[in-house]
Formats: sequence, structure tokens, C-alpha cells
Amino acid sequence: MRLCYVCRRPNHVAKDCFYRYQKESTTTSRRRKVHRNNNSKEHNTVNPVFTASPNDESLCENIWILDSGASCHMAKDCVWFEKVFPERKDIYLAGKDLKIICKGFGTVKAKTVSTKYGNPLNVTIENVSYVPQLRCNLLSVICLMDKGYKMKSDNNCVLIYGKSNKLVTKAFKNNGRLELYFEPLYNSQCYFSNPSNSNYDIWHSRLCHLNAKYMLKMKDYIDIDDVNDFKCETCDISKITRKTHPNIDINQSSEILELIHADLCGPIQPESYGGAKYFMVLVDDFSGMYFTYFLKNKNEVFDIFSQFKTKYENLTDKRIKKLRTDNGLEFVNEQLDTYLANSGIFHEKTIPYNSESNGKAERANRILLERARSLLYESELPLKFWAEAINFSTQVFNVTPRKGKEKIPLETWIGKKPKLNYLKKFGCVAYFHVPKVMRNKFDIPGRRGIMLGYARDRRGYRIYDIKNRKIIEERSIKFNESLKGSTYLGKTKVETWNIDSLFESTQDKNEFDHKTKVNHLKISAEPAANENNCSIPFETPDDATNTVGGEIKTPVDQIPVRRSERLKAKQMSTNVACNVPNSYLEAKNSADWQNWEFAMKNELDSLNKHKVWEIVDRPAKTKLVKSKWVHSLKQSDNGETKYKARLVAAGFNQIKNKDYLESYSPVVNIESFRLLIALASKLNLMVRFFDVKTAYLYSDIEETVYMLPPPGFERLVGDGKVCKLKRSIYGLPQSGRNWYMKIKSELEKFGLTQLASDNCVFIKSDGQNMLLLCMHVDDLAIFCNNDEMYQDIVNSIKSVFEVHENKTSKFLGMEIVKHKIGISLSQSEYIESLLVKYNLNECKSVKTPIVKGEDKSFPPTNEQIDITMYQELIGELLYLANRTRPDISFVTCYLSQFNHKPEK
Repeated sequence: MRLCYVCRRPNHVAKDCFYRYQKESTTTSRRRKVHRNNNSKEHNTVNPVFTASPNDESLCENIWILDSGASCHMAKDCVWFEKVFPERKDIYLAGKDLKIICKGFGTVKAKTVSTKYGNPLNVTIENVSYVPQLRCNLLSVICLMDKGYKMKSDNNCVLIYGKSNKLVTKAFKNNGRLELYFEPLYNSQCYFSNPSNSNYDIWHSRLCHLNAKYMLKMKDYIDIDDVNDFKCETCDISKITRKTHPNIDINQSSEILELIHADLCGPIQPESYGGAKYFMVLVDDFSGMYFTYFLKNKNEVFDIFSQFKTKYENLTDKRIKKLRTDNGLEFVNEQLDTYLANSGIFHEKTIPYNSESNGKAERANRILLERARSLLYESELPLKFWAEAINFSTQVFNVTPRKGKEKIPLETWIGKKPKLNYLKKFGCVAYFHVPKVMRNKFDIPGRRGIMLGYARDRRGYRIYDIKNRKIIEERSIKFNESLKGSTYLGKTKVETWNIDSLFESTQDKNEFDHKTKVNHLKISAEPAANENNCSIPFETPDDATNTVGGEIKTPVDQIPVRRSERLKAKQMSTNVACNVPNSYLEAKNSADWQNWEFAMKNELDSLNKHKVWEIVDRPAKTKLVKSKWVHSLKQSDNGETKYKARLVAAGFNQIKNKDYLESYSPVVNIESFRLLIALASKLNLMVRFFDVKTAYLYSDIEETVYMLPPPGFERLVGDGKVCKLKRSIYGLPQSGRNWYMKIKSELEKFGLTQLASDNCVFIKSDGQNMLLLCMHVDDLAIFCNNDEMYQDIVNSIKSVFEVHENKTSKFLGMEIVKHKIGISLSQSEYIESLLVKYNLNECKSVKTPIVKGEDKSFPPTNEQIDITMYQELIGELLYLANRTRPDISFVTCYLSQFNHKPEK
């Protein structure tokens, strides 16, 4: 039986099919409707696409389809546009129940591909919709006709003519469609046009996804329009909650600080950038101000509250009268109870297992967590920045409306209306200025970072330096709020984040957890400075928009960084830094291979510059010295991480009196150096410090040494070839002595005389003027009372060696600071490293290491400790005592009595 191929029914053919004519009639009416809609000036028109398919994978990236059914031009890639103007509208595919989203529109500038049909020609296509879901670019015939273009069929192509009847381009028949071949003129990443400050969407993101009700109230502070149908996917995903309990808090305060609500949230995994596991929120009942602090453990609660009380009672001339908390042991303990009683503060505790009684603090936790989730979800930053997100949310929340409050919290707190034009989007790209003292002449003055928040107790922004992997505070910044900074950190899949489990409050667990032990011996003096929130943001002039350089004033007197904060910063830099490889293969397989390769090539260039070796045939029956790469990471004066690679010889295989004769190399005695510092202080001498770059490479080698080629660079030497050393290289036992003899002879040529009391101290004097020089391997220190003599010696040294003057006054691990009344020596970095090494960074400082007259005998505990670690600690303390800390000499010697059998 013959069937109709249109409706698959019998007894008629296709030309007589009723359904065929009905379908064609419907299609014709739709096309007429599309044409009418295309002439409309409304941007939010719903446009149908007739021939586009979002799943067609066969199309080339540079192919445009000439479509007679498309109602507008469409591009699937942002790279075609110079700039995209954000606009959201729906587009429907005709013949399918499928909707795709248009995210914006703009002008496409492209050039035709050079083919056998003609030379390249630049073309401009206006009013092109940006539709990422499409799999092909569409050129609308209807829109071309409306613009006055004409089309003519010619064999296997369609010729497109402009208004002046000039041939513009050709569409070639291929794969059953008409294809045009274009190349984009904009190969870099396209930027979405930055909307003005009145744009609702961008201000919604800037204000940590504030709800619609309060966004309308913000019209008194920012310029935004009324938007009734605004939808935010980030808010829908990150703020969904259960229904709330009814408000049972009926008490109201009459002034700021009269009633403070407090609560602790945590532990949170992973730890924050600064190592915090908890955050504590303090809420002022009268103003609604939030104050957040970040803790490594619960024992820090007492110190934080006492600091909060002292600081804000002093700033406001008000007094805290009531403190409302839950029954967690971090709030209910003898130490805090005694402190509150002595301060005259009434401690209100909630009913057990009824957290709603402390509703304001609980609500504060919920709000901050919601907004932190929103910020992390939208910015796609790693979860270690959760504390920065909480901190950012706190500061922004303090400048947004509160339920039942006529003014925003900060306005109530400071007594005037704040300016909010300094607010920027969390996680956006920020380009910050690098000071001149921290870069070379030809270094780029700017660097890319990520906006994390606002500086604490000063006017500026907190920026994550992507290159150096650290958080800085800067004032000269330009922002691009349309770009996410996370795109420069590597690939991160937000879908795999378990953000809900990241912020799990331990409120119920702490309510009556009597097993929790509160140890008050290890209490941090202050939360990490890079995570502690002062809650009061800075203000900028009214005209400050995206460029804030020069607009924000920095205080002259900046708050000094506490020791605990410096230790945390040191730990952070250690944790953030990548693993240093131990060999060439490890470096090649590491994620920073390009940096290590660049460092090794620089080292080879330096070796070639000094003509360290010559390439010779491999000698028979001759001992060969192996070579090895030693990698390291160093911090420059401006805090930038530098990758260093040094080629060393495996000289430990050499035998004395066979492979070399002497290896002794003197260094300056610490007593001599302290005497020179005393003379400099007494005679008011200038003090300068230098180091000689690649010092060993300046000295010749007397012995014949053959070294194998550098690992990974054997091809540069050739098969059967080795390196015959002409200069001393690091790793050989005799290199230190060779370098000493070289610099000693050069200094004597410059007119300096070696002291008989110390082989590494040299002097030059003409009766009135005097110059003293001491050296420790490649480190030089110069003391002089005459600028001309000093400059003459420095120029002479620079004529022979490549030296670098240290901007920081450090020598032999000691910090040397010159004051009006003398010169001080210290080793703070070394002490801090010891505290971190032995996990003592939370200890309290005392004025004297041991009390006079105190009984120093301790009853035996029979609890042994690691004898090696104890002896190592005693040795490090003796080293410190002999250099800069004579005040600990006695107690160190006393503790050394227990080296044979130390006990706790």
C-alpha cells in the first residue's frame, strides 16, 4: 500500500496532503511575524530562529551561515565582538520546544578569509546577538535586506552587494547550506561593557547579593533603578533556607554598646588563608553593627573580647553593660566570668538547647555565611578564602539597611551618612601599582591581583597578589569588575565544592559539651591581621569610580604588626610557596617547570659569561666530577618570590692531597664585626652592605678537574664531551679558598691593608679619613667617614666584580638599624623561625628569661623528650646568645646542664 511521505497515511499522495498545506501555512505566518518583530525597537523581543540547532557539532569556528529564517544576526563566541553590551532575552528555535538565552549584543568586526575567490576584506556587522548556546554563527538575510543589501545567486554561491552595488562578500554552497568564511579581528578576550553605577545587577553583586527590599532602600546612597522582575541564580542557590523561627527577642537597647550579642562558628574546613578554623561575630544591639574575628582555636575568645571591649569603649566613650551568649564553654568559663564581673558587665546566657534566645547573633552567623557562600560561588575562588569572604560580607553588611532600623548601622555608629562609591565587586580583577623601590627601571609598574576586601584600620583595598601568592593592602588600583580573578588561578570546578559543609556551626555541640577542655595557657594575643575585621570601611571622593589611585589617603602612622601576625604571615608564605624540587627530573615534572627552566638557563648564561669551562673530549681513565642542580625560592626586598637554580659540582667525592691541596677559607669573626659596629656608632661612620654575585666564578682553579655536563642540557655539550673547569665552581672543596685569595689580592690592589688580628677585615686610612671593610664569603660590609673615599673603593670593586647593594640593612642574618643615639643589632627573623619550628608561636613574652632568686630545681617527671631536638634547640639558643641576645646567656647555659637527659 502506498503511503503519503508527509503524514504517513494511505489513500493520497504528498501533493494532495492536507497536513502539508497546513504546515506550510503555519510556517508562512510565523515568518511574517518574525519580520514584524525584527522591525520593533524593543530589545527584549522574543525572537525565533528557524535553522539554528544548538547541538550541531559539525560547524567550523570561522564559518557563518547565511540564514533566511533567522530574525537577527547571532554569534556564538565572544571573540567576534569588540565589546558586548549585557542584555538578557530569550530566543526560541522554530520547529522545536527549545529556548536559548541571548546574553548581550554588540558589533562584530571581521575579515573575509583569503580564498581563490577573492582577497581578504574587512566587514562590520551591527546589532549582533551574543548567544553562547548556538553551535554556529548566523547571518540573517532579513536583517541584511533591511539594511539595503542585495543578494544574487551565481552558480554555487550567493553574491552579497552593498548599497552602492559593490560586492561585499560571497556565501558558498556547502553541506546543504550557504557558508561565509570570516576571521575575527579581536583575538584577545572580549570585555563586557562596564555598566554605570546605576546598573542594578552590578550593584547587587557589589553589595554581596543584597535582597530586593533593601536594594530599593539603598537608592538614598547609590543611583539604581527600580527592577521588579530581577532574578539572581547565585542568590537562589546559595541563600535557600528553612523557614525561620518567630522573633522572641523583645528587649531593645537605647545606645551603642549597651548590649552585645556574641556567637562562635566552626570548626570550618579547610582552614582559612591565615590558618583560622573559627570566626566569632559580635553584634551591637542598638546600631546593628557586626564585628567579626577569626580564631585558630576556641581558647582565643577571651583575648578577643577583652581587646574588643578596650578598643571600642575607648573610641566611643560608651561602656558595654550586657553580653549575651550561648552556653558554649568558650563563653562559660572561670576566666571570662571573672573578667566580666570585674568589669561590671552582666552576662546573659541563653536557655540550653534554645539557640533562638540568642537570635541576633545566630542571625548574624546565618547572614554572613549566606553572603560568603554567594561570594565564593560567584567568584569561583578557592575555599581557603572563606575568611576574606566573611570579612568582606561583614563590612558590606554594615552599610546596608536593617529591619526595624531607620538608618544603616554604620551611619548610626559614626553619626553621619557614609559614602559608598568605594565598594567594588568581590573576586574581580584588580590591577595594582608596584612602588618604584620594589621594581627595576624597566619592570612593568602594575600587576594583576584579585579584589578580596577593604584594608583594616587604614584606607585601601586588600588584594591577592597572583604572582607572589600573598595578600597585600594597596591604594592605587584599577578594577575590572566584569572579569573574575579566579580565571588566573587555574581551573576550579565550583560544582564540586561542598560549600554547605564548609560552614558547619558547632553551636549545638558546644551547648553542653562538658568534655571540652579549656586551656588558657595558649591564647593568641590577637586574630590574624589579614583576617580581622574593623567593620568600619573607608570613604572615597564622590568622583571615584573604577580608578582609585591617588584618591585614598594612607595614614602616616601605621599600626605595627604584632609578632604573632608576622609568624602567621611567615607560615602562610611557607605554605603557599610551591615545593622546591631536589633534582632536574623533579623540576621538569613540577607545575612550575617554566620558571625553573628559565632559572637554569640564566645560570648557564652566567657560567658562559665567566668562561667557567671549556668543552673537551672525555679523557680516558680520568676521574669525572658529577654536576647537580640545586633549586631554591628566595624573597626579594619587595616580597616577590624568585626562582633560583645553581649548578654545583659533587665535590664530596674528591680526596684531599690527591684531587686538591688546601680548602680552608677564613670568615670574619663575630667579635670583630661587633667591634666595627661599635666604632661606626662611636665615630658616626656610614655603614653599607653588599654581596658579590656568583662570587666563586671569579676565581681561577689550579687543579685539573673534569665535570660531567649539566643534567638536562647534555645536548649542548655533545656526545663524548665533558667540561674542563677553568674557574672555581660551587661544590668543590677548594672553591671557597680560591675566592678568598682572589678578592684579597684585588682589595690589596685598591690600597686596603689586611689586619693581623682578623684575616677578613681590611682598612684604608690617610690620616683623616678611614675606611674599614669586612667580608663573610661573598657578603661585604663597608664602614667609612668620607663619601669620596667610599665611592672610590666601591667603584673599584664594581670594576672587577658584579656586586649588589642591599637595600635592607642585613648582614650575617642580623638586622642592623642605625638610630640617633647608636646602632642596634637584632635577629627577629631567626627568633621567629625558631618559634615556628618548635611550635612556640603562641607563647607569651616576658621581660626576663628567669626570675632572680627563684628556685630553679624542678621535681623529676620521668617524661622523656627527644634528646636530639632538645640539644639542637640549646645550640640554636647559644648561637643567638653569642650574637645579639646576651641577655639569655645565663638561662641557656643553665638549660644546657640537662642535655644528657632532658625531661618535660
